[in-house]
Amino acid sequence: MALDVGKFIKAPEYDIKIITHRDVFQASACEEDRFGDECQEMSALIVLDAAEMKRMGIQDRANVRLTSNWGSVVVRARASPREEQKGMGFMVNSPWVNTLVSDETTDGIPAFKDIEAKITISKNGITGIQELLLL
Repeated sequence: MALDVGKFIKAPEYDIKIITHRDVFQASACEEDRFGDECQEMSALIVLDAAEMKRMGIQDRANVRLTSNWGSVVVRARASPREEQKGMGFMVNSPWVNTLVSDETTDGIPAFKDIEAKITISKNGITGIQELLLL
């Protein structure tokens, strides 16, 4: 009987800063069907520098867990087609990234541009929109 050692060893975690942005194509897909596959595919996504992904052992299109002090979600990682700043990830505004945003504000406006989180490879499926809406 073979022992699956991988289930006992935790994948390494890396610090990452997440920057949010708007995307007209994602917004259009989600406006058409917020619960649809296209909306999830374009929203439950973090874009990272390809060299940084290699350093972290993350394959393009692999599922990763993002965890901040305020929440945790599983999304798909994608390699950016251009060189990006190391230690940063980019996500479109969506319920997935909103789960990671601090509820602590000094002016009533959440900090969407500098979300401190941990990233690790995940064997779990992408967090579903229904699960996010129940939180």
